[in-house]
Amino acid sequence: MSITTTATTPSNDAQRLLRTLCNHWRHKFEITRDDEEGHAFIPFQGEDNGADFFVEDNTLRIVLTQPDAEAVERYQTVIENHLNRFARDETLVFEWQPG
Repeated sequence: MSITTTATTPSNDAQRLLRTLCNHWRHKFEITRDDEEGHAFIPFQGEDNGADFFVEDNTLRIVLTQPDAEAVERYQTVIENHLNRFARDETLVFEWQPG
């Protein structure tokens, strides 16, 4: 049974962050992306075990689904590290919640 966690982080430019993240990982994963809707899906471990990213005004909402707690922790860290690296003059804060 998969585990799902969600985080929402305010950002000065959530759309740019998502675009940069997708461009960075596009040669490693088969990313599904819709810039008009402000959504992307990155299949870290297949179609059932990835992350959905949603741009909602000045926030980026992330819904991460992984097969076990170890993978959840690993990919939360990977996502946070990459997004903070791509953030310009801001520090992103992630508070992961179940579901």
